Amino acid sequence: MITNLYSDHFKTLMALFVFLISNFDLSGAANGQDWYHLGDGTGSPDTLNSELRSCDTSFVQTRGDCSCNDWRSEQHETRFKLTEFNIYPTFSYLGEQVGNYTEFEFASKTQLGRFELENRTVMNVADLPGTIKLGPANPDEGPGTANVRGNGFGDILSGFFFSRKAHRGKSHLGIGPVVTFPTASNELLGSNQYTLGPGAHFNTEIGRLTTGFFIWQSWGLTSNPSKKQVNQLFGKPFFLYELTEKWNLIYIPLGLSHSWKSPSGDDWTVPIGGGVRRLIKMRGKTMGLQFQAFDYVARKPTDPEWELRCTIEFLFD
Repeated sequence: MITNLYSDHFKTLMALFVFLISNFDLSGAANGQDWYHLGDGTGSPDTLNSELRSCDTSFVQTRGDCSCNDWRSEQHETRFKLTEFNIYPTFSYLGEQVGNYTEFEFASKTQLGRFELENRTVMNVADLPGTIKLGPANPDEGPGTANVRGNGFGDILSGFFFSRKAHRGKSHLGIGPVVTFPTASNELLGSNQYTLGPGAHFNTEIGRLTTGFFIWQSWGLTSNPSKKQVNQLFGKPFFLYELTEKWNLIYIPLGLSHSWKSPSGDDWTVPIGGGVRRLIKMRGKTMGLQFQAFDYVARKPTDPEWELRCTIEFLFD
């Protein structure tokens, strides 16, 4: 029996999301407008007009073939931009047990001179039996606990990937730290420890195919001798093949993982499957809807046997 996903925690996060969409002007991100001060820091019309007037003949002579529009575009380069907000409702099945796990992912980019910082932060709410553990922030620690359930907030995962600004080409590589914060409201929903480790994000386009991965190693930072330290390699590959302008074939699982301290045969998590993605326009913004199904061909004791995974994407970039 699927328990009520719309718990007080879920309603709180959804209310926060509605507030952000209603009160925060995301059109600046979509249109490449800047969210920082201009000129003397006031951003006033007089200051802006003064700066625009400086685009005269001498400016063109010193800057070659730059036009006023080119110059203004440089001055309006976005330093911070929210690029995506994704919701991932996931329903996992192990025998007669059912787990509900919903991720909320925020993706942003920040310009740092010649470099770019991509941040991806994932929060989640879950209602899980003690026999199922899901997500990169809730690693397997051996046998689960029968006849109990946990619901509430999980740990927060945040990755910081640095790269050089991409001027040309269809490939991108970013590297940097990935950290987990022990914010779980129930010990069944998190690792109860900070984790830290190196990570990387790579993506490329080959014709109609967009593919890549996120990968990181997590080491637990707990000093509690009664708590097993996290030592896990986690990966999130993705494949999107464009069938038409609006329809894609996709493979975007919750993730693959390897637990270094688990015995052989119980150390890998590998879901195989996939699904479809539909892009739609709503009030001038692009949204994506996904539906996927996965079979866990390699699993740890607390992994599900199979799962259904849905996604609601809000794309601002």
